[in-house]
Amino acid sequence: MEEPQGMSEHSSGILGEIETVGIGPVPHDQRTMSSGKMLVVWLMASASATTPLIGALLFHFGATDMILAIVLSWLIGVVPAGLFSEMGREVPLTGLIVARKTYGTAGAFLFSVLFTFVNMGWFGLNTAVAGEVLNAITHMSGSLWFWIIGAVQAILVLFGMKWLEYFYRYTSVLLLICYGVLAYYLFSHYHVALPGAAAPMAWGTAITTIVTFSILAWTYKTSTVSRFAVPSGSGRGKTGFFLAPSVGIMLAVLVMGIVGMYSQQATGNWNVALLGPHIPVWGFIAGVGVALAIIHTNAMNLYPSTVDLLVALNTFRRPTRWEQPIATLVLGFLSTVLAILGILNHVQGFLDAIGDVIIPFTFVMVVDWVWVQRRRTPASAFFEAPTTPQGWWNWPALIAFLIGLGLSIWGGGWFPGLFATVLPLPVVTGLVSAVIYGLWQVPRSKSTV
Repeated sequence: MEEPQGMSEHSSGILGEIETVGIGPVPHDQRTMSSGKMLVVWLMASASATTPLIGALLFHFGATDMILAIVLSWLIGVVPAGLFSEMGREVPLTGLIVARKTYGTAGAFLFSVLFTFVNMGWFGLNTAVAGEVLNAITHMSGSLWFWIIGAVQAILVLFGMKWLEYFYRYTSVLLLICYGVLAYYLFSHYHVALPGAAAPMAWGTAITTIVTFSILAWTYKTSTVSRFAVPSGSGRGKTGFFLAPSVGIMLAVLVMGIVGMYSQQATGNWNVALLGPHIPVWGFIAGVGVALAIIHTNAMNLYPSTVDLLVALNTFRRPTRWEQPIATLVLGFLSTVLAILGILNHVQGFLDAIGDVIIPFTFVMVVDWVWVQRRRTPASAFFEAPTTPQGWWNWPALIAFLIGLGLSIWGGGWFPGLFATVLPLPVVTGLVSAVIYGLWQVPRSKSTV
């Protein structure tokens, strides 16, 4: 294992625009993203054609309580998302490279493999939604649109964060127009009323659904973007960089969740994009909006999936310059296959599994980076070959994570009323993992003061 060197050197022409930085530290001349640009990246990444689904999942709780639950979910996720965002500015590496010091190199390898498949699942889920909507709009059947959308997304990700940011910025207005047309048609052609509560509010269930669908599912990825941002020592707008990911993610969830809930109430289907076939001429524009929404969010699923896979590969082999684009194409193909095989039919179970794993993983990492490493580990240290068993497996972190995972899986059965109606189970178990790890590290922390 060694730190990638010279991975940012480019060929001329179009090949020179393909991102090959891999998992190495982002060169200083590429760290130029502002907080405003980062906000747009996360706003567009979260504004998926699948995002209105939150309105259907929480429909029986009514619009007012759903909005409040989204706000509470943002308050829960704003600190970890902000700390991960700052992590990428402090040391320009993806989160799973930093996880080598938290969980050990072998532990980070296992998480990298796992999250590669998690992001592939998200890619497949969103591609499935796009394929179904575009089939309906164009009155086609089969998997042709699945392959078209999958190919476009993979090609875009080949060009990396620089061009992804351009794409998000310059297509954001078009996306807003397209979904504005769909919302206008919904409110002008259907009987729309404020969705009221049909069941008592279960705050634990509602917040669990939201955070695993959005902010805490994205949190560990924020450093993958912020490593391209202006370095933290520049003195430029720390608060803006801290808040940009969480505000962008949750603003999209709030707006599109409301639209999805109203669509569910008025049409019986959360997917407002399915109104496209009924809109003369404008149906085509609706289709463009759906395609953009999918490409926006799936770029931020495929891109981290590629980087996660490279972290795993780098554990045992020396990185090569073109492994990033090759991994992107392979994972894009496999994720599209998942969409065709019907991952959309398993969305609720998929969301539950994500929360069980990602949240305790994230919370333990936050404690380690802020309190144990004290944000001082140099980038080169994450590429040093382990010389001790603890370098391969950091058992305090792994045991704390496993305790949180076990509580996530079985805690709902032990205290069903508490975690359904009052507290979000994955968040509580993530906090338990973080506290256990923090207490375990008290002697070590004191010795380094």
